Amino acid sequence: MIGKNKRCPRCNFKVEKEANVCPKCRLNYVKLNSATNEEARKALATGDKERVVYRKGCPSDIKKWKLLLITIFLGFFGAHHFYTGRKNWGIFYLAFCCVGILNVIISTFFRKVLFTEWYQVFYLLVAVWGVVVVMWIVDIFKVTINKYKIPVSLPRQ
Repeated sequence: MIGKNKRCPRCNFKVEKEANVCPKCRLNYVKLNSATNEEARKALATGDKERVVYRKGCPSDIKKWKLLLITIFLGFFGAHHFYTGRKNWGIFYLAFCCVGILNVIISTFFRKVLFTEWYQVFYLLVAVWGVVVVMWIVDIFKVTINKYKIPVSLPRQ
């Protein structure tokens, strides 16, 4: 029984591995293979989220090696999310990265100026920064093994 089913990327319904169409949402898996990230970016920019599906693996218009390099070297700043069109996650990474860098600067140069209570807040921010670091490392691993979800969409007819 294990390995005979897959999940639909749109509705998460369990379908047989050989199925070409999801019985619940009618997503055509054959057409999904030709879906592009460029069309998904356009759809997300116009607010048409119904057309967008998050699929594992790289579509034809995104090179895996480029995504992996961006994730390794600039992923801490969320660049890999911006590259694939996942802007909300990119902004999340960028914001917490800036908070972490600001935290390091303040705790290094202004340690004696800060009151004890305020210094405790900066320790909390370091913990949040650590969570972003762990998420970045997980994203590197996901891109490497083709488990990173990338938004794709079919062109409008």
